[in-house]
Amino acid sequence: MPAYKARIYANGTITKYGYGEGTVTEIVASYGLSAEDTAQVLTEVYAKRPDLETEMIAE
Repeated sequence: MPAYKARIYANGTITKYGYGEGTVTEIVASYGLSAEDTAQVLTEVYAKRPDLETEMIAE
């Protein structure tokens, strides 16, 4: 997936998470991406918002 698309998915994920629509992993899973693309989006999310990664570990 091109980097710009991963950034778009990541920004959408962060927004949805902020509105309480689920956990980061649940939101990304709802996009139906391949495992490789999912990992790329999660990497982008956690690069932008490292605090969300620590919340995932606490779950």
